[in-house]
Amino acid sequence: MSQIRLYLDEDSVEKSLIKAFCNANLDVVTVADVSRQSYSDDEQLIWATEQGRVIYSYNRRDFCCLHNEFLATERNHAGIILLQ
Repeated sequence: MSQIRLYLDEDSVEKSLIKAFCNANLDVVTVADVSRQSYSDDEQLIWATEQGRVIYSYNRRDFCCLHNEFLATERNHAGIILLQ
């Protein structure tokens, strides 16, 4: 079974969350880890897709729209986890 590889955007970078993911042996990278702060949501999703990583974010509005745009143009992404 493949392990989900997470990419935490700027909205979801909380030290306790990152620590919990790491303690669970999850493959986690943050925008700060890869020097991608201030990139657009579209650029973040494209980068995550290229890296085979699932976006993890609280930014539901923008990533729901991006997901729909990807579907409309028949593009794939590695996944999007959205939280409230």
